[in-house]
Amino acid sequence: MKLIVILGIVLIKSIIWWYTVPIFQTPDEQAHFAQLQWYAEKKNLNIETQNLSLEVATVEEILGTRRDSRGNNKYTYHPEYKNSSPIPTLPISSRTIYVDQEAAGYPPLYYLTALPFYNFVYGANLADRIFSARILSLILGLGLAVVTYKIGFLLWKEKLMALALATMVCFQPMISFVGAGFHPDNLLNLLYSVGLFILLLIIKNGLKVKYLFLLGIVIFLGLQTKILMIFFVPVAAAVIFRRYPLLALAILAFPALAFLFLLPLPYMPHPTAISPLWSMDLIDYLKFRLPKLAFEMWPWFWGVFKWLGVTLPPLVMKIITRVAIFAAIGLAIKLIRDVRKKPTLEFKFIVLCVLSLTSYVLYLILWDWRLMQNLGFSQGLQGRYLFPNIIPAMFLLFVGMSTWHKKLGIVLALATIVLNVIALRTVIAIY
Repeated sequence: MKLIVILGIVLIKSIIWWYTVPIFQTPDEQAHFAQLQWYAEKKNLNIETQNLSLEVATVEEILGTRRDSRGNNKYTYHPEYKNSSPIPTLPISSRTIYVDQEAAGYPPLYYLTALPFYNFVYGANLADRIFSARILSLILGLGLAVVTYKIGFLLWKEKLMALALATMVCFQPMISFVGAGFHPDNLLNLLYSVGLFILLLIIKNGLKVKYLFLLGIVIFLGLQTKILMIFFVPVAAAVIFRRYPLLALAILAFPALAFLFLLPLPYMPHPTAISPLWSMDLIDYLKFRLPKLAFEMWPWFWGVFKWLGVTLPPLVMKIITRVAIFAAIGLAIKLIRDVRKKPTLEFKFIVLCVLSLTSYVLYLILWDWRLMQNLGFSQGLQGRYLFPNIIPAMFLLFVGMSTWHKKLGIVLALATIVLNVIALRTVIAIY
C-alpha cells in the first residue's frame, strides 16, 4: 500500500514537470525526437545523414534551439534569452522533407518503444506529439521508483526506509528534469538500476542461472538503448567472479587499459595520428578537465536548466554541498566501524555502489579524453551522465546521513522533496 502511495506522489510530481518544461528544453530533446520521427515516418532503422525534418528545423529556428557545429544555440549559457513564439502547425509533408543532420544516432530501443505514443496522436501538431512521446519517460520514472524501493526493502526489510530511498531518487531535481523530456537516458537509468538490483540478489542468494539470464537480457537491452551500458559489464563481471579477487580486479581494470592503450573495445572512440588533438596526453587532458569537473559536474548533477544556463540558487547549492560532506563523513565512520565485523548485505551493497560509481566516473573521463582527441574540442561531462548510478549516489548519501541518526535519513528524504519544489520554481521562473 505504501508503495502505491509513493508511486502516486511520484506520478503527480512527474506530470507537473512534464507539463511545465517547454519542448526542446530538456537535454538534446530535439535530436532524440528527430530520431523518433525518422523511425515513425520512414519506417526504417537505417538513419541517413540528412535526417532533420523541415518541420523540426522550422520549429527549432523559431524557438532558438537550433544548434551550431559545437552544439550551442541561442539558449546555451544565456539564461537571459527568452522566446515565447507560438509553435506553428505545419503540413504532414514537412515531416519527410529533410534539410540537415540532427538525429542522435543512438541505438533504437528507446525510440521504438516510444512509437505507439507518437502514432497515437499522429495527426496532431509537433508539440502534442512531443508531449505524447514524453509519456514514456513518465512510465520509466515509475519503474525507477519501484526498483529503488525493491532494493531498499531487500536491504533493510523496513518499508519506511525503502520509501525514503525511493523518494530521494525520484525527487532528485535533475532526474525530474530529464524525466520530463524525451530522452533515452531515462531507459538507460532504469536498466542499469535493474542490473544493480540483480547483482544485489546475486550477492544475497548466490550465483544462479536465472540471475545470469536476467543480467544478459538487461545488458543487451541497455546496449540497445545507449552504448554507455558497456560500463556496467565489468562491474557485473566483478560481482560474478567476486570469489576470485585477482580475476575480478583484472576484469575491472581491462576497460581502463583498453582506453589507455587503444585496445579493441566495442564503441570506444579511436583517435589516430591525424585526429585534431592526438598529441594531447592524459595528463594534459586532466589539467583541463579536473577544474571543470569540480565547478560544473557537481552543481549540474543536482540541476542545470535552460541549456546549461541556469543552476539551483547558490545558497541551495551551498547547503547541498555541506549536507553531502556531512553524509560522507558519516559514511566513512560507518565503513571503518563495520569493516571489522561480519559483512552485512548493506555493507556489501555499499561496496558495490562505491565500485560502480568509481569505475563509471573513471570510464567516463577516459571516454571523454579519447573523444576530445577525436573531435578537437570538448563536449563536456554533465552531471546527468552519472544517473545510471543515481541509486548508488542517493543510497550512499542516505546511509551516511543515517549513520549519525536513523531519523536523519528520513529527514533527508523529506528535504529532497523541498529541493524538488525549489528546482521546479526555478524552472518556472526562467521560462
